[in-house]
Formats: sequence, structure tokens, C-alpha cells
Amino acid sequence: YTAAKDSVVQFFFYQPISHQWRQTDFFPCTVTCGGGYQLNSAECVDIRLKRVVPDHYCHYYPENVKPKPKLKECSMDPCPSRFA
Repeated sequence: YTAAKDSVVQFFFYQPISHQWRQTDFFPCTVTCGGGYQLNSAECVDIRLKRVVPDHYCHYYPENVKPKPKLKECSMDPCPSRFA
């Protein structure tokens, strides 16, 4: 068997994902009363070492998409009146 001169053989080796995104806890509420919000974020984690690493490690994998921040309401109780 002889291959044509312009034929190309490619081998793709997929490395197992060793870094992934993990959502953080929510940050403190923006207010203590009267309605505010809390956000969370995502951090890149080394799965083997179980520690946070710089984001570029997670961007190495195209299928490893950083989760969007989540937003939730907090401290919805009305603020006490100053003139009570």
C-alpha cells in the first residue's frame, strides 16, 4: 500500500480535564435592609490538587465554559424607621 503524497494522517490525543470551574459562595448582601442583592462568581480549580488556580488553566479546554455569575435578592425586610 502506498499513500498519496498529499495525504495527511493526524492523531488527536485528548488530555483528561484536570481543571474545572467551581461556583463560589455568594458575596455579602449589598445592603442590610430594604432589599439588596448578592452575586457569586466562578473560580478555576485544579481537580487533582483541590485548590484554586489562575483562570487561564480552565480556558485551556474549549468545552470548559466559565459559568455566568448568579444574582439573588437578599435583606428584603424593610429598614426600621428612623423616627420611631
